[in-house]
Amino acid sequence: MKISDSNFLEYLGAEEHNLLASIVNFKSDFDLFYNLDQIYKEPLSRLEVPPSKASIPQLYLFVHFHLYFSVSCILRSHLSECLASMRKAIDASLSAYQIILNPSSAQAYENRDPMFQHIKSYIQNEIKNDVTKYPLAHQLVNVHDLCSEFGSHADVSSFFHRLELRPDPSGKKELLVHYFQFPRNKAAYQFYFIATLQGFYLAFKIFKVFFDQHLKIIDINWEQLIETLGKKLDEQRKTYKAKMDVGT
Repeated sequence: MKISDSNFLEYLGAEEHNLLASIVNFKSDFDLFYNLDQIYKEPLSRLEVPPSKASIPQLYLFVHFHLYFSVSCILRSHLSECLASMRKAIDASLSAYQIILNPSSAQAYENRDPMFQHIKSYIQNEIKNDVTKYPLAHQLVNVHDLCSEFGSHADVSSFFHRLELRPDPSGKKELLVHYFQFPRNKAAYQFYFIATLQGFYLAFKIFKVFFDQHLKIIDINWEQLIETLGKKLDEQRKTYKAKMDVGT
C-alpha cells in the first residue's frame, strides 16, 4: 500500500496478517519458544527470597516480559523492534549478573548508580581487563552490540530489510520504505526467530545462577529441559544460517 492509500486500521490488519502467516511459517520451531517460556515460568512458584533481594526477581520478570514482546514483534514483522526489546532484556540481565556476583551492589542499582546506567560497557571493559570475568556475559555482550546496530537507532542500519528497489510501470526503479521489516528469504527469517530465542536463553542462564542459590526444590525435568533446549537452539540456528548462506 502507498501511504496515501493506507490508514491505521489497515496497518493493524496487516500486522495481524503477518502474525498469522508467521505462526504458520515458524510452526516447526514453536515448540522451542514454548519450552523456553516454560523454563522461564517454572521456577517462579518455587522461589522464595527476602525483600532485600527483590531486585533480581524484578529484573527476571522484566526480561520475561521482553521475551513475549520481542517474539510478538518478530511475528508481526517488526524485526528492529524485536532487537530493541532484546537489547533492554540483555541490559536487565547484565544488571542482574552484577548484583548476583556482587550482592552489595544491589543498593547502587536501586540508587541508579552510573555503573548500572552503562552496565554493558562496564562489564565489557571488565572482560577486556580479565577474560575470566563474567563468563556468562561474553556472548550476550556481542548480541547486545548487534541489537544496538540494527534495532536501537534511526541510522541506516535500522533500515535493513525495510528498503526495496522495485521497477515502476514505466520501467524506472523506485525506492520503497516498508512499514514492516522482514527478510524475503524464509531461512533468514527463521534464523532471526531462533536467534531471538537463543538470546533470551543466554539471558536466562544468568538468572539460573541465582536460582541455583535460592530454589528450595530441584526439579530434574526442568534441569534437563534447560540443557536440551540450549543444544536444540544452537543446532537450529546453525541449520538456518547454512540455508541463508546458500540462499535457500
